[in-house]
Amino acid sequence: MSEVSSVSSDLYLLDSQQDFIEQSIKLVEQARRSVIILSRDLDEAIYGSAEFVQAISNFARSNRNAQVQLLIKNTKPLIERGHKLGKLHQRLSSKVLLRKLTIEPQDTEMGFLICDSDALLYKNDDANYKGFANFNAAVEVKRLRETFDYIWQYGEPEPELQILNI
Repeated sequence: MSEVSSVSSDLYLLDSQQDFIEQSIKLVEQARRSVIILSRDLDEAIYGSAEFVQAISNFARSNRNAQVQLLIKNTKPLIERGHKLGKLHQRLSSKVLLRKLTIEPQDTEMGFLICDSDALLYKNDDANYKGFANFNAAVEVKRLRETFDYIWQYGEPEPELQILNI
């Protein structure tokens, strides 16, 4: 169970898969304009759960300015397993954008989910379930968003996830 930090009531210390699943859904449900995810392989347990994908779908359809950006290091598992967010990207390609990393951020092990300009779910090492969720993290979000935006511009669309409309 996620533990509220003694530093802030908006900060939750996470140390299990279930903590990350619960907090990621809460963050997306409160998002208004943007959701961005940087991940090694779009962890199926967190980002592939039916509840999370439904929350992303609801968010993307919530208003015309809502946008989801997914930046993935390794898209092979995503394609091979038929990840639910990959399928949502195919259905809502103008709202759920997906790119493959071509350059690495300085911290190559991290993974994160950012909602709007203040909510953050952060994995210290994208392969392990240790990190935090902070619903009032504007300073950290600004720094991570700048990193994300920089590497996003060099990201490439994944051709195997593109649907050809004829």
